Amino acid sequence: MPLGIAILDLTRLLPGAAATALLAERGAEVIKIEQPGGGDYARSLIPAVFAATNAGKKSVSINLKDPRGRDLLISLVRNADVLIEGFRPGTMKRLGLGYNELREVNQRIIYASLTGYGQSGAYADLAGHDVNYLALSGVLDLNLPVIPGVQIADLAGGAMQAVIAILFALLERGATGEGRYLDVSMLAGVESLLTIPLAAYRTTGRAPRAGEEILSGRYACYNLYEASDSRWLAVGALEPKFWAALCGQLECEDLIPLQFCEDERREAIKNRVASIFRMRTASEWFDALRSHDCCVTPVLNVAEVAARMPQPDPTRRPPRLGEHTRPVLDSMGVGAAELDALEAAGVIESR
Repeated sequence: MPLGIAILDLTRLLPGAAATALLAERGAEVIKIEQPGGGDYARSLIPAVFAATNAGKKSVSINLKDPRGRDLLISLVRNADVLIEGFRPGTMKRLGLGYNELREVNQRIIYASLTGYGQSGAYADLAGHDVNYLALSGVLDLNLPVIPGVQIADLAGGAMQAVIAILFALLERGATGEGRYLDVSMLAGVESLLTIPLAAYRTTGRAPRAGEEILSGRYACYNLYEASDSRWLAVGALEPKFWAALCGQLECEDLIPLQFCEDERREAIKNRVASIFRMRTASEWFDALRSHDCCVTPVLNVAEVAARMPQPDPTRRPPRLGEHTRPVLDSMGVGAAELDALEAAGVIESR
């Protein structure tokens, strides 16, 4: 259902595209502003990701480095609710498209800058990607030596934080009539996920270590176990009632009082539980335990998860580069002759 919210998306690659995809899926009109000649790098680097995060959007191709392109964007801003960009700090201001400049033409504009390290500070101009933000946030240290297979900083630290900030800014604007500037840092966003590790450190003074914390494998009750078919099971029997239920089903009730044992028996307990789980396949264990409140689930792979999910709507597809350039600019009153001249000069691109 259309929301009546118009978003100008000047971002590239994953974080910004994922943020505006969430908003587009819920009815916002998202106009993707892309550079003529190639557009978003994701079109060629990771086409599948581009398709997944840009379905249902419009593509308007404008060269923002050309003063005529700059003026076209300013015209689009007049009727927009949100602008989101992901350039290096200062880039938009140098183009004459910073928040202060655009607020002059639309005081209701919500202007979000989504970057790795924010607009100021020691790292502001540092290049980076998801793995770098995870490294500096401390999250990667809790997973060493494995790089997480999901882009945690890009998505949870960036895209979702941007959406939350934009939605609150829209609520605020409804009360005040004024837009605002949003500085969204993926590093800061992913640091906000460290609730439990930071609490543990501040309580004990000891830096958490991978595999050594209550929720990362220290105890048998919250761990991963390999089954007889080499598939894995995730056990999350953290509360004593769940651990007791699991021990009862595994016929090792003597382990119930030893759930959080801290002496030399701790590793022996994990090994004993592991040896029991190796007696059956993962699916057999899941079928046997699922109705007993044991908090045991199989570890599914991406193919298995995809099979359970609804298929993407075939009517929603990603736009071709510049597919909506002429219709959108035409709706702003730019005539056909001027559009032809702008395209001939390389200021816009249409398909």
